[in-house]
Amino acid sequence: MFDLLIYIFINSFWISLIGGTLTLFILRLIAVRKNKLEGSKALFVLFTPCSFGYLYTISNESKFKTWYRIMMILFFIITLIGSIFILYMHLELDFI
Repeated sequence: MFDLLIYIFINSFWISLIGGTLTLFILRLIAVRKNKLEGSKALFVLFTPCSFGYLYTISNESKFKTWYRIMMILFFIITLIGSIFILYMHLELDFI
């Protein structure tokens, strides 16, 4: 049972690190293309951490923005679960 828990922590860490970063970046890239942003605004949306650029620049409410927020929340939850694994490794806990 404990092995299953560690397996979930490890997979959620990798999903949040690779999957979350790529998915949210691709969604921001689609939003830049869809809203026809130019130059510095497009770079601001694409490369500002924690999606602040997207939330600040794209002001219209749409289904795309709703899906983006859902994906942000989903990856935040997965990141929290994955951070338990990091704490487990850092504190060198051994429950077995």
